[in-house]
Amino acid sequence: MDKKLKQLQGNTVNIFGFVFDKKIFWITICSSLAVLLLLVALTLCGLDLSWYGIMFGLGLLVALVLSGQMCRERGVDVEFPFLAIWFVFPCAILGARIYYLIFNSGIESIVDIITFWEGGLAVYGGIIGGAIGLVLACLYKKINIITMMDVAAPLLSIGQFFGRIGCIFGKCCYGNLVTSKALQWFPIAIKVHGEYHYATNFYESLLNLGLFFGLTVLLRKINIKGFNTCAYLVGYGLVRFILEMFRAEEQTLYIGSYPVSQLLSLILLIGGTIGITTLLIVNHQRRQKETNNE
Repeated sequence: MDKKLKQLQGNTVNIFGFVFDKKIFWITICSSLAVLLLLVALTLCGLDLSWYGIMFGLGLLVALVLSGQMCRERGVDVEFPFLAIWFVFPCAILGARIYYLIFNSGIESIVDIITFWEGGLAVYGGIIGGAIGLVLACLYKKINIITMMDVAAPLLSIGQFFGRIGCIFGKCCYGNLVTSKALQWFPIAIKVHGEYHYATNFYESLLNLGLFFGLTVLLRKINIKGFNTCAYLVGYGLVRFILEMFRAEEQTLYIGSYPVSQLLSLILLIGGTIGITTLLIVNHQRRQKETNNE
């Protein structure tokens, strides 16, 4: 028995308490790096590539690999993510496109929506659309929606990390001009159209990576339904609310004179804080009741 256990442990990788098959883990990591290096080489050779889309796809691949063990931790079928992706991916793309068009050029025809390859996708729209897709998948397979939202929170963060890396290569979602020459160097600033701007896309990518690790630990340590979802709302809401203050005007969508993303970030931040507070109070009261009954 001990020999089998040692053999099993030797074939796995443990990351923050989550156990992954070592072979699958390293194949995914190495193949992802190989694809990334190939894309860099093609770009250096003069081929024009949509880096945001490429990195989004890479993030999706990594999220799928990680999803199986995270689902297992919460008692969800490990094969569910491979079904859910057929709901989540198209809904996320449509949501990102529709959101961008609504707050930018407007929607004149259905053609405007389906020609997403011409550019114009918004993260918040993707999150909203993806959430709708996940709910539909959960309803179809009769899986608890809140449980799956908790699992999806860290996966969404790692996807956003890769997406913002794509923004760096694509030179979009950057910040205001950096006027001080002492600060005109990466990672503080990036050069766009001959001028230096704050590298808000890089800042957000790092913060999303930190959010991924934090939410992964919370998923493992705190078994309260909805907690991880609310923690994501607070974490990402705070990140975007602060970074929107530094975003360049031409890279920001507005309602009147107010940045749409900053308003949504504030809603997420407040909603997530209320959610966490409520969950902790309810959980504390439930434990007290159980203790008194004993």
